[in-house]
Amino acid sequence: MSRKTDGDTDKLHFQAERFVQQNGQWFYITREGAEKGPFDSKEDAEGDLIAYVRDRHKLEEFGQ
Repeated sequence: MSRKTDGDTDKLHFQAERFVQQNGQWFYITREGAEKGPFDSKEDAEGDLIAYVRDRHKLEEFGQ
């Protein structure tokens, strides 16, 4: 688990490792606890996670 500080507000943010590799394939775990994958590489999983977070933010903007 890593610890980060937010420079503007000095809040602490904790982030558990989201990426796991099983049988040569990569997966990630969302904040909601959903497992996404499999992906051929960690980079592919990271790219999908970025798209997932972007989509979640868009949904939140529209109140869903």
